[in-house]
Amino acid sequence: MDTVQKWMTSPAILASETMTLPDARRLMQQQHIRRLPVVDATGRLVGIVTEGDINRVSDSPITDVRDYNLYHRVADLPIQAIMTRTVVTVVPDTPILVMAQRLLEQRIGGVPVVDDGQVVGVISESDLFRRIVALETGSREPAARQELLGV
Repeated sequence: MDTVQKWMTSPAILASETMTLPDARRLMQQQHIRRLPVVDATGRLVGIVTEGDINRVSDSPITDVRDYNLYHRVADLPIQAIMTRTVVTVVPDTPILVMAQRLLEQRIGGVPVVDDGQVVGVISESDLFRRIVALETGSREPAARQELLGV
């Protein structure tokens, strides 16, 4: 039985809770990802922010200048202010089908993989698609993320 560990993207790309919204957007664009687990100064998972979260509070995908109150601009907004604090997670030995069910039930596109309190990876719909492609083409090994992106 396949587990999350075999198909997750690792190491996880993480964001600090004090990272600003434009920096989070830039990191996501550079890394070709749609979600960032958010960690505190000790590395503990405290939330998750998605591309959709950022787009909901920003005027455009290019600039982050909308005023969110009289004193601050979105460009100054730390992602801890917009992140989802209750994060669905899995552990590395979670069966892949259990994880897929969780994504469907929660109506989310991916989750952090946590082991011993640390985020060790992220597994998403894209990783499930890699699994389907690998199985359908007869390969039991996941294609590298960089290979799929053409990087």
